[in-house]
Amino acid sequence: MPASPSSLREWRRLGLMAVVARVCDRVIFGGALALLLLAPWFYGSDHAGALVGLGFGVGGLWLLWVLKIALAGEGRWAWSWAQMGLLLLLGLALLQLMPLPVSVERIPSPEGGTLSWNRLTRDPAATAAVTARLLLMLAYFSVLMLGASSAMRLRALEMALLGNGAVLAFLGLLNALSATGPVIWSFSPGSPSFGPYANRAHFSALMEMIMPLGLARLFSEGWGRRGASLLLVPALIVMGAAVGAAASRAGILLAALQWVVVPWLMWRGRDRARLRSTFLRVCVLMSLAIGVGVWIGGEPLRERVLERFREEALAVRGEIWRATLRMIADHPVFGVGLGAFATVYPRYDASAGLRYTAEAHNDYLQLLAEAGIVGGLIGAAFLSFLVQTIRRSLSRGAEPAAVGASVGILAILIHSIVDFGLRVPANGLVFLSLLVVLLRLDRGR
Repeated sequence: MPASPSSLREWRRLGLMAVVARVCDRVIFGGALALLLLAPWFYGSDHAGALVGLGFGVGGLWLLWVLKIALAGEGRWAWSWAQMGLLLLLGLALLQLMPLPVSVERIPSPEGGTLSWNRLTRDPAATAAVTARLLLMLAYFSVLMLGASSAMRLRALEMALLGNGAVLAFLGLLNALSATGPVIWSFSPGSPSFGPYANRAHFSALMEMIMPLGLARLFSEGWGRRGASLLLVPALIVMGAAVGAAASRAGILLAALQWVVVPWLMWRGRDRARLRSTFLRVCVLMSLAIGVGVWIGGEPLRERVLERFREEALAVRGEIWRATLRMIADHPVFGVGLGAFATVYPRYDASAGLRYTAEAHNDYLQLLAEAGIVGGLIGAAFLSFLVQTIRRSLSRGAEPAAVGASVGILAILIHSIVDFGLRVPANGLVFLSLLVVLLRLDRGR
């Protein structure tokens, strides 16, 4: 019996809605990928204009997701412990902003009296700014988890990060070689910048997260005349040279360690003779690449290495960390407020305010200072679940994407002991994208 005209119209309508829902799904993933790749180009997105742009972009992707649910009649949700950690930290920030019915602290006023303070944060504006960033990171992470739903998309994410890293590294080297001033991304004279980043160490942190993806893929597929190595090898060489030219001590050390850690993790179930041959080639080429980068950078690395052994240079971070520990001791439970470190630090500076810093140069100490024991427990739980996820991913076979993402994450976590690269929004987005790779691979097994 032929279908009635009304049922045919209904089938066509449902078919059209399914097509639109599929298009929305692809646009959501493509849009999340575009935001991830564009973020470093706008000076690491470490300013209000870029953050507002990212916020509108993520908001638009969420609207598309709602439209997709409306059209498809159902929608999937990807929840993980990482979102719970970000949500708890966001809740702590809101608690710090909330006016309390009792006085939290009494501050002496210049006139001789005392001022009562009824919030947990000592700088509400700074904490509000951090709250907005946390909300942006949570929203972006969630939408990328929804979009990166297949092995093909995870591979696209991996290749896009490597390609973007290589282009950023090449342009950074072009800036360093230019005799007429920056070709792109201009900074004030004397600024410790490299590429689009105002701080060269933060550019190195970006490379530390991306390079292991290429190294793992290269060790997995081998070094041949055809295939992935034709693109991976030049990309890795350019990124290695950029790390050398950026002259970050921690960046160079961690990049060199990755050449050893990645093949060690890839050792199981591989052709060991081929892996050994690839390892030797990678060591030679990457050493040359970083050496050329150091030569391009000129004197900065030599000066920084020598300064590292001067007493006054060694003492600077020590003084900052001791001041941070005093801050933690005075505000042990909830901290001084997320983002309020720069406001409170002068009270604890041993140089009577002569040395100002907005960061502790140790993300773990700064989290304790700004969020107290409560924030420290959230951070410790996050790291605990992260280590378990990495262990599961690596114990089930040397999947290149899992190895690359794991080594990239571990590198930035180690670097965060002496720096604050994860506080740059673009680096935070790359970190979250690597976490998405690990979580999706973990669920796919």
